[in-house]
Amino acid sequence: MKFWQSLAFVEMGQMVELAQFCEALGFHGVSYGDHLVTTAEQVDEYLYKDSGNIFWNPDTHWPDPWVLTAALAQATTTLEFLSTIYILPLRDPVNAAKAVSTAAYLSGDRVTLGVGVGWQKAEFDMVGQDFHTRGKRTDEMLAILRALMSGNMTEFNGEYYTLPAVKMSPGTQQPVPIMIGGYAPAAMRRACRQDGWMATSHTEEDIYPLLDSVRKLRLEEDPQAAASDAPFDIWTGVINPGDGTHERLAEAGVTMVNGCNFLAEDGRTALSSIDDKKRRLEAFAKQFLST
Repeated sequence: MKFWQSLAFVEMGQMVELAQFCEALGFHGVSYGDHLVTTAEQVDEYLYKDSGNIFWNPDTHWPDPWVLTAALAQATTTLEFLSTIYILPLRDPVNAAKAVSTAAYLSGDRVTLGVGVGWQKAEFDMVGQDFHTRGKRTDEMLAILRALMSGNMTEFNGEYYTLPAVKMSPGTQQPVPIMIGGYAPAAMRRACRQDGWMATSHTEEDIYPLLDSVRKLRLEEDPQAAASDAPFDIWTGVINPGDGTHERLAEAGVTMVNGCNFLAEDGRTALSSIDDKKRRLEAFAKQFLST
């Protein structure tokens, strides 16, 4: 089991010190999310809360994940970096490949690309990307990214994107693992064609049915790979984990879990001191990372 610590919603000025602290405590890596902007008034339904309401405000920090990764990589030596998640279809595939591959190269291959198709139509409209084709465009983009990031000469002719023969240099030294987030059947099937699937946060009891769904879809998508020992990662946050929680989830197929959170008691984002965050990290590490 690999333990990650989310730095989503963390104040920018605390990022470097907290990443170094996580590395010292023994976390496998750190993760962070992705949004370009937060609207003054929410105009789109947030898909991952029953209420449909977001739990952050316009003052919440959303740094570019690949600029942040490149910076944190220079301040750490072993810590891994994961986007949870990068809204790929907000971008074009060439610029996305350049950003991810640069961060991967500068980090010494410590990057895992977590991808989602997004939910906030307003963001897509602002940057001139079609919200309604985002899933199909993502499938083409993933193929383009893998090819471009390899550093090999690449040519692509698809429904949405066309590339002449081009080469992106430097290529990454190792292939960047790609995981997919989302609960729609199309998203989960997309994950089964990549290196892993990502959930949000759930109670332990709620995770097991999701694992069953992923297992079934993997058998449908690629029976040979699903039946073999081919690597396939599953990441999730666990609400109120206890003794034995992570061991049971690992036995069921979960390979990555999130650490503590820095949210307020009502589950919303809130400013907090770096000392308060360090206390939460130390408590989690003492309970789960030292076993």
